[in-house]
Amino acid sequence: MDESNRIIVAGGGPAGLITALALAQQDIPVLMLETQPIPVDHRRATTFHPPTLEYLRQLGAVDSVIENGRITPIWQFRDRKEGLVAEFDLAAIKDETDYPYRVQYEQMNLNKVLYRMLDDYDHVDIRFGHEVLSADQDADGAWVQVKTPDGEQTLSGLFVVGADGARSNVRRALGIGFEGFTYEEKIVQYGTHFDIGAALPDVSGVAYISDPDEWCVLLHLPEYWRISFSSRDGEDDETALRDDVAEARMAAFLGQSGATVALQRSIWRIHQRVADDFRKGRIALVGDAAHINSPMGGMGMNSGVHDAVNLAEKLGQIWRSEADDSILDRYSRQRRHVALEDVRQQTIRNTKFLNEKDPAARRASQDAMRAAAEDPEKRRAFLMGSSMLAGLRAANAME
Repeated sequence: MDESNRIIVAGGGPAGLITALALAQQDIPVLMLETQPIPVDHRRATTFHPPTLEYLRQLGAVDSVIENGRITPIWQFRDRKEGLVAEFDLAAIKDETDYPYRVQYEQMNLNKVLYRMLDDYDHVDIRFGHEVLSADQDADGAWVQVKTPDGEQTLSGLFVVGADGARSNVRRALGIGFEGFTYEEKIVQYGTHFDIGAALPDVSGVAYISDPDEWCVLLHLPEYWRISFSSRDGEDDETALRDDVAEARMAAFLGQSGATVALQRSIWRIHQRVADDFRKGRIALVGDAAHINSPMGGMGMNSGVHDAVNLAEKLGQIWRSEADDSILDRYSRQRRHVALEDVRQQTIRNTKFLNEKDPAARRASQDAMRAAAEDPEKRRAFLMGSSMLAGLRAANAME
C-alpha cells in the first residue's frame, strides 16, 4: 500500500468502520487502527433511525440490520404514575423515507458485519492492538504516533480521520476544545429476558418514562429488553449493579417480581459535548471524537454514521482531484451544525422531559408532547426531527 496515498482511520467503532467502508468502496487505500487486540462486544447503541438505514443501504450493509433487528415504528413518551402521555408512529412520514421505522439492533452486531465486509477489500489494512497516541501533519500529508505490540511507530498517510472515541487522542493532539457539560445523574442499565410487554400491555418497544424521582427508558431488542433508570442519590455504582438491587428496582417499576438481570448491567454518566471544530488541516473528527450527547433519542451512534458518510464522500472528491482540501470546512460546518442545533437540542429536550422535577414544568412539557401527537402538522414536524431526517437534510444543503 502506498503510504503517501492512503487515509488513516483511528478507531474501529461504528464511525471508523463506516468511514473505512465508504472510502474502500471508492477504491481509496485505508489503514484502520484499533486499540483493542480483537473486536470487542460492547452493548452500547441500539437504535437505527431512517436516514441511517438509508446510508447503510447505500453501503450494502442494511440487510443484516433489517433481518436481525426488531422493527419498531411506534414509540412513546409516558409518565411513570399516569401512563401514556403521547405516542408517535413513523408510518406518518412513510412518504419521506423507505424506512418509516426505527430498528433496534445492537451496534456490536453491525460492527461484525462491517468487519466482514472490509475483509473483501485488498486495499484495506486493519491493525488491532494499535493505539493512536497523537496525530500531526504538514502540507503534503498527515501521520499518527501509534503504540503497537512491537513498540511505538509513526505511520503516515494523506489524511487522518479521528474516530477514536470521546477521549480522542487525535482531537487532543490537534488542540481542539470539547465544550459542553455533564449531567449530575448517571444511567443505570439492565438487560432482562423478562416479558415487560406482558407486564405493561400498552407499552411500545421504545418508551421514555418520566418521573421526578426515578425516570426510565425501555428498549425492546431482538433477544431481550433493556431498561435504563436514573441513578439514586447516595447509591454507589457497585450497589446499583447488584442482582438484588436491580431486581428490586425492576419489580417496583413493573409492579411484579421475576425480572432478573441477564446479558447486561452497566452504569455511566451522561455528557453533552461538541468539538470546537471537526477539522484541522488534513485531520478530521467523526463520531464520539467530535460529539457526545445524552442517549435519550438514540442519536449518538446514528450521528456518527452520518459524519462518516459525509466525510468519506468529501475525502473521495479530494482524492480524485475533484475538489481541494477546503471542502473539509464544509464537512465541519454541516456536521457541527447538526451536533449543536439538532442532536444536542433534541436530546436535551428528551432528557428534560424525563427528569423534570417542577410540577408545573412537567405538566407543560407533557401538554406540549400531547399537542405534538394530536395535531397532524405538529406530529409530522416532530417525527421528521426525532427521526433525524429534517436535521440531516438541512445540514446537507449547507454550503
